[in-house]
Amino acid sequence: MTKLKLQAYLEENQITKYAFATVLGKKPPAVRPYFRKGYDPKLSTLGKWAKALRCEISDLYVEAKHKGRQRRKRRSM
Repeated sequence: MTKLKLQAYLEENQITKYAFATVLGKKPPAVRPYFRKGYDPKLSTLGKWAKALRCEISDLYVEAKHKGRQRRKRRSM
């Protein structure tokens, strides 16, 4: 599972949301959904962002630990 870290990347590199929208060729309100919790962009979208920001796709997300239930070991008879 991955977690988008676009907001953190922009802050680390001192890029405003307005500037991000501009390099994508969009109006600022159009990029607002990208920063909402649970937003899951397509790989092609991540590629466009990385190209516009001159970074790697891997800079825009982080692997999140799985918080699912752990399986119990079976007892042998």
